[in-house]
Amino acid sequence: VFADMIVDQFDEMVRQSSAQPLVMNVSIHPYVLGQPFRLNRLRRALTHCIGSAHDQRVWWTRPGAIADYCYGLGPGIIPGSA
Repeated sequence: VFADMIVDQFDEMVRQSSAQPLVMNVSIHPYVLGQPFRLNRLRRALTHCIGSAHDQRVWWTRPGAIADYCYGLGPGIIPGSA
């Protein structure tokens, strides 16, 4: 189930993020998740992620904010930016 994959991906990426920063996205297409009967499972998966004990390690944001942050980093930090 897609919602289970969201939870598993989030939990594993939080574990791996102690070694390096990671970015997780959740792509939702209306054809797949636009059906009302699927919303409850998506809601539970996102509630798991948002309500996790890792609040201080997770930055909830949008792609534009990530790009702005990366543009502000010094040259060479992001591969190809030197």
